[in-house]
Amino acid sequence: MPLLIGVAALFALIFAIDLRGFGAAIRGFRLAAIPAVLALSVLYYMLQGVRWHFLLRAVGVREPMGHSVLLNYAGQSTGLLPLGELSRAVLVAESTGVEFGAIVATVTVQELIYTLILIAAAVPGSFAYHGSAGAVLAALLATVLVFVILTVPAVFRRVRAGVVRTPLLRRLVADVDRLQHDTVVLLRRPDTYWWSTLSAFGALVSITLFWLVVDSIAPGVLSWKTAAFVYAVSHVVGAISLIPGGLGAYEASTVGLLVASGVDGGISAAAALLHRAADKGVNTLIGMAAYLIARRRLKLGGLRTVHFGTVGLPAAGEG
Repeated sequence: MPLLIGVAALFALIFAIDLRGFGAAIRGFRLAAIPAVLALSVLYYMLQGVRWHFLLRAVGVREPMGHSVLLNYAGQSTGLLPLGELSRAVLVAESTGVEFGAIVATVTVQELIYTLILIAAAVPGSFAYHGSAGAVLAALLATVLVFVILTVPAVFRRVRAGVVRTPLLRRLVADVDRLQHDTVVLLRRPDTYWWSTLSAFGALVSITLFWLVVDSIAPGVLSWKTAAFVYAVSHVVGAISLIPGGLGAYEASTVGLLVASGVDGGISAAAALLHRAADKGVNTLIGMAAYLIARRRLKLGGLRTVHFGTVGLPAAGEG
């Protein structure tokens, strides 16, 4: 159902704008920019896989870095499906035998740190939007609060007590405890933050990819600083929408923020959809090829064999 809502939102977005302007913006995309767009798109997920490799080593996964990068790419094959962000954790658990909960913790930590860096990058550009700076700072504080809940025992005990008293959440207590324990172990390691320089580099790459797509449609219409704000906010909106891959929510937020910054509606919609194609579209196809390679090389089973119902809490949404 969330996936259908996302697809419906995309169609509504397309029909709500000036189709003539949208078509003209698509046709105006500079084809010479395609190699750079593809290179940045592939580079981001490569950096994500390398950064993830060091988190996996911290929980006992002793696979070569090439395997970590390959399985990270393979996980992108289901990025637009429900719980698809956990596919890479599933594949690593199956290929190594390491406890699934510990691997989920690595994804959680990676996404938390990446989101924190992305929101911080949005702060300078937020001052151009009236009232937006406070919202960005609030998102930054909310992300920091998650770190506090996970790492400060007294705060976690209070949150856990609330979960125990809530009927619909009570059954997740064991999963919450396991996730908190494994996450704390990672967050208290100095090398977790040292290797997060790769996450910072990845954030720069993802923002630059978004800016390049917009600039290739309408040169000079958007600064890199404003692009960082638009992309970061839309990334967070897509993540909290609970729609797989943020489909529809990300695009709607992107178009709204671009229009608010003075970009034409047709150009804004074209930029949102072309960026989605350059990011998730391209890497979903690469992920399918990577999954077939990994399945043959690492003797993996099908993703359908995984019992997602035992996962408990999914990690935050990916960029």
